[in-house]
Amino acid sequence: MWLELHDNNGPIFVNMDTVMHFQRVEGQRSTTLVTCSIKNGASVTLQVKEPPEEIMEMLWEE
Repeated sequence: MWLELHDNNGPIFVNMDTVMHFQRVEGQRSTTLVTCSIKNGASVTLQVKEPPEEIMEMLWEE
């Protein structure tokens, strides 16, 4: 499932099927997402402006 989230540069589209873990950035409303590539097993860390609760709501809406 793809979600439109936002980083400091604007909207980004994240394939939530590749997200292994996400958590709130301490003391902020933003969220850190850790993704995994199926092909080479490399992980990528993204920081988005949406809080974890908002991301969970988006996931439940689909």
